[in-house]
Amino acid sequence: MFTTPIQPGAGTPVRRHTPAPFKTPFKAGVRPPQTSSQVTPKITPQPLARIKAVAGPSSPAVSTPIKVPQTPAKSSFFNLGNDPTELSAMTPTLAPFYTFHTSSDTPALLGTQTTQITRLGPSAAFDQLIERGCTFATKPWVENHWCLILWKLAGMVALEPEKEGDPATKRWCWKEVMRQLLYRYERELNGGSRPPLRLIATQDAPASCPMVLCVSNITWSEAAAQEDGTTTEPCPELEVTDGWYRLRARVDEPLARAIRAGTIRVGRKLAVAGARVSNQRKDPMEILEAYNSVQLVLSGNSSHLAPWHAKLGFQRGPFVSTLNSLTHDGGVVSVMDVVVIKMYPIAYLEFLENEAGEKSREGPRTESQEAAIMEKWKRRREVEASKLREELEKRLSRYESYAERMEHKAGPHFRPGEDDGPSDRVENLYDALEDPAAASATLSTVRASDAGWFARVIRERIGKEREAATDEMERELDSICPPRNVRNFRVLEVQDTCTRRRPANRTAQLTAWDVLKLTFSEGGEAGSFQVGQRFQVANLIPCQRSAWMDRESGSMVYLSTRNDTRWRKLKATQQ
Repeated sequence: MFTTPIQPGAGTPVRRHTPAPFKTPFKAGVRPPQTSSQVTPKITPQPLARIKAVAGPSSPAVSTPIKVPQTPAKSSFFNLGNDPTELSAMTPTLAPFYTFHTSSDTPALLGTQTTQITRLGPSAAFDQLIERGCTFATKPWVENHWCLILWKLAGMVALEPEKEGDPATKRWCWKEVMRQLLYRYERELNGGSRPPLRLIATQDAPASCPMVLCVSNITWSEAAAQEDGTTTEPCPELEVTDGWYRLRARVDEPLARAIRAGTIRVGRKLAVAGARVSNQRKDPMEILEAYNSVQLVLSGNSSHLAPWHAKLGFQRGPFVSTLNSLTHDGGVVSVMDVVVIKMYPIAYLEFLENEAGEKSREGPRTESQEAAIMEKWKRRREVEASKLREELEKRLSRYESYAERMEHKAGPHFRPGEDDGPSDRVENLYDALEDPAAASATLSTVRASDAGWFARVIRERIGKEREAATDEMERELDSICPPRNVRNFRVLEVQDTCTRRRPANRTAQLTAWDVLKLTFSEGGEAGSFQVGQRFQVANLIPCQRSAWMDRESGSMVYLSTRNDTRWRKLKATQQ
């Protein structure tokens, strides 16, 4: 456990750390000669340049001289009574073990005698909340927010250490921690405002929404030994927070590479979109119970570093990915803003499956080739359907003749009452009529008293077969002449509408599947595109991964749509 520093009281000897005065070994008025390499060049001081802050996801870039992270000198912390080592090492993992020695705004001053030291930690914070009437608070809730509040305050103190000298603006104190806890209690538990990760855990909000999260911890799996004697590389797993709660996050290979390189580390903010939830229990869970069961699944192509001052939580606008930021193994691309620079004709691909279940495909075919093959398939199917209808009518006509024969045998005297019914022997005779050769002998054995009932049974079965004939014929027809599995597609060459930091060296071949289902204007031609059209496309996936080029000028990458891809046509000048 580590705590706020305790100042020495009265009577406590203070060890002097000032070194002895320096004495020169040279005589008065004599100094050692300087070589040319020891002469310090004269530097003309330059005025400080204004630093342009990085714009957030939905805010324009602004020029400000102070909106950059600070690394103040350690003396600033010592002069204000704070230990820079403790503040810089503060993380949500260590925060549960931190306690304050006093509830006052400032530590005890030098020369004052402290008779009793009270350590104030999460348990004391929970007790004070209960004393103030915050009955909805629980100890796990307080412990969770204690960790995140201390981590946030440590960062704010490091950003503006000069405010720690004024009790009115001091942040690293018990009073400020309690103020933050009371604010969170009032907003969340009393006011009913639920943070993003809590909404996701309870399945009241989709994880695919754009949001900014902060990396609060990184854990590594243990290296596992393979059968060939090699060991697998440890895989990282993130812990992310929205400032209120934390969840684990599974990363793909591009994000893992960024973690190994140190680009993603504790304290960095990530702008993510298109995330998925992996829940072992499948049911909604409260966030404080969901840590070990619920995971976010992040993709590198839908994630990027956010500015240090970006606000955590859900964001209004989409996070648009550029071609330069994509990797072939980075998973789904949440949103892209592209312009069509070239297009190819609509093509068709047929997917086949043989009796052994092996799948293959034929094509691609042009529109005329597909029309010819489709016409040939339709003619064959019509021929087979007419054969099945002819066989059905022939069979039902035969049964009609059997019914007429039985009605003639029963004669006009067959007038059963409402409570009368056929015997079980008559019901069983119907199956014997399936074979035409044996049907005549079966009918001759029917007595006149049963013939009328048998005629009724035959006509009822004929009616049921006619009703089920359509579905039965379709199933039989599908086995003789299977329906074709054909998909249409169109390849478009696209480029980024705009880029910010890097030039637009890459272009992409975008395969738009089922393009004939797309229409972008009322009465417009299905699957029609024009050069210069601008689209916002959601949910794309990399394809032809081995053919992806690097980021040099003129390089090409390959993307494809999927079933949930959405197109939105934009004006060419719309930003």
